[in-house]
Amino acid sequence: MENQKNVDNQSNTIFIDIQKQKNEWRKKSWSIPDIRGGKQIWYALVKKLVELVDLGQAYDLDSFPDIYEITQPQSWRTYATFLKGVGLVRNQAGRLMLSDVGKKFLAEPTQRNLADQIQDRFRLFGEVLSILEVEPATVEETDKQLCNNYGLHWKNLSNIRRRMDWLEVLGLIQAIGNHKWEVTESGREALKEWCLIKPEILELMEFEPNGIEIDDPPEEIAILLQHLKDSPEMHKKRCTYNIWVPSPNRIENLRMIIQNASDQIAKTDLFGFIANKFNLRLSSVESMLPFLKASGLLEEVGRNIYIATPAAKAWLETGSDLDFIRILHANMQFVGEMIKAAECDTVRNDIYAQAKLYGLNAEKARWIAGFLLEAGLLEETQYLHLKASHIGKCFIADLPLAEANREAPEQKNISDEMKVVVNQFPDKLEEVCNRLHSTSIDPGAEGKGSGVAFEEAIADIFCFMGFKAERIGGSGDTDVVVKWKDEDDKYIIAIIDGKSKSGGRVSHSDISDIAIDTHKEKNNADYVAIVGPEFSDGTICTHARKKGFSLITENQLTEIARASKELGLSLQEIALVFQVPNGLSQLEEIISTKKRELDIISEVVAKFLDEQQLLDGLSPRDLFLLLRNSNESPSLDELINIFETLAREEIGILQKVDGNGSPENVRYMLRGVEKTINRLRALASAIEKGIRE
Repeated sequence: MENQKNVDNQSNTIFIDIQKQKNEWRKKSWSIPDIRGGKQIWYALVKKLVELVDLGQAYDLDSFPDIYEITQPQSWRTYATFLKGVGLVRNQAGRLMLSDVGKKFLAEPTQRNLADQIQDRFRLFGEVLSILEVEPATVEETDKQLCNNYGLHWKNLSNIRRRMDWLEVLGLIQAIGNHKWEVTESGREALKEWCLIKPEILELMEFEPNGIEIDDPPEEIAILLQHLKDSPEMHKKRCTYNIWVPSPNRIENLRMIIQNASDQIAKTDLFGFIANKFNLRLSSVESMLPFLKASGLLEEVGRNIYIATPAAKAWLETGSDLDFIRILHANMQFVGEMIKAAECDTVRNDIYAQAKLYGLNAEKARWIAGFLLEAGLLEETQYLHLKASHIGKCFIADLPLAEANREAPEQKNISDEMKVVVNQFPDKLEEVCNRLHSTSIDPGAEGKGSGVAFEEAIADIFCFMGFKAERIGGSGDTDVVVKWKDEDDKYIIAIIDGKSKSGGRVSHSDISDIAIDTHKEKNNADYVAIVGPEFSDGTICTHARKKGFSLITENQLTEIARASKELGLSLQEIALVFQVPNGLSQLEEIISTKKRELDIISEVVAKFLDEQQLLDGLSPRDLFLLLRNSNESPSLDELINIFETLAREEIGILQKVDGNGSPENVRYMLRGVEKTINRLRALASAIEKGIRE
């Protein structure tokens, strides 16, 4: 009887410990917020900021704290993200106040107390320390061990570096040479007291999705969702607008942008902040603005004066990625519905096909999937597959979802001659893209030598886009050489190393720096690219960036080829893909801007057909007012540029009714549309015929 009692007590203790670990995991967040400045000042900076908050100096979030003895200060608004995220302060009517935790830290501002708070708020902080307690390791080795233990698929080393930086700053680990780190005595003492989450606990949680607790949305966001519940017809007003946000960490980047607009801000100031913060051209920032409005994050309260919406301000307060997704769902199609579509392991293309039923193309669906992946609501189970996470399934349980529109979308009464026709070799592109994909994951494809078919497919797709591309292959030389002329009529050369992998991922060990450098010198190349199905981890990305190698997935190359065909991209624009580190992002900007321009042109033409007779002509300002609630919501500057484009002699479908006044007030009439389309189509057909012959 006594033995049975002991067994029962042990079982009860084990159950309580398991439950405690589950609760610890659920209450914690993933990302430790950023705090400005080099890591050597982080601890001193946090101590000083907490002292100044206690003195009542954080009453104006746009003011700067007096920390000049430590570093060049940022605004209180910037520091608030970290201080609130760690739980040291709270926002009370726009003023930072110390929380109970902050008061405790103020009374005893030790490194260990701050470490305890970070451990209490964020996942896998102490767990990183426990790995290093077993054996000293490098950042890369620690990341690999952590990912293996907890089934993570981190794309780079930023998550592990942030944790190890804080462990170093707070005296819990120390460097011992050869890039390795070991636990200090302080670190061992912390591990004795911290509650760590064992990997097997997460495996247990895999089978109990109903146990996941999701915080309720703040009132401002709950109201938006309640409107959708009470009035299902409101789903039809959710937009299908183009999305573009600076990469990577898109949700966090949006948070910074909206934080800058938490008080009223002039358009020029907002644009200047975004352009400087993310190193963007103003034209790219301009193309982002309509999305910020359409997604329910930003509103215009005066002419060119903007402010974060009440819902967006509530998101800034909670800092929860789920609240951002809720706002997005309330304003845009196929957000929560995408999670529903991916309840079982689903191929991306099947999800994109579902998106079409909600009026979204693959590109827009891809953006939404990216947000959901960042928020942890979707997960990539394997290459090109998506699946709703357990938290994702719980998240949509109470979310008002729309039914897919399975009927054909309503068409305007416009003649067939008015429809845009893609005018290039209708089947060639898909043939090339399909071959690229199939050979990227089958090294022995088409019965050829290892990787040969993939190298040929890479050369073919670059030829399709207009480059001079040739598969070289063989021992001692590169796989593919790509050539094009710059604006000075000088040939530029890039070499490509193709990596076909049956496992779907290319790792750092698959690449030989010596061979690539030799091939680059042999071909007198300006650029080097590695093309594969996917790239496995942060090591290869970091190394490629240092070496100046561009990493291009076959899916990215396919999308670029499709954009080349649809948008008529120049070779100089496409060649940005070879430039490291920002070339691919710049090319994405160009593609997004060009697609947006075409979408706006379609809306402008449609609105002219509906309104011009009644209004006796339309000006850019007229269209600005008429289209401000449309899917594209074009800016006045965009409309002026498009009016001027459509009025050019070579197009000429817009003609000035009067030429007086400022550009935004000049009125135009739409004339000769069908003749213009026929003329441009005939010209394109003649060019195409010449190419074919």
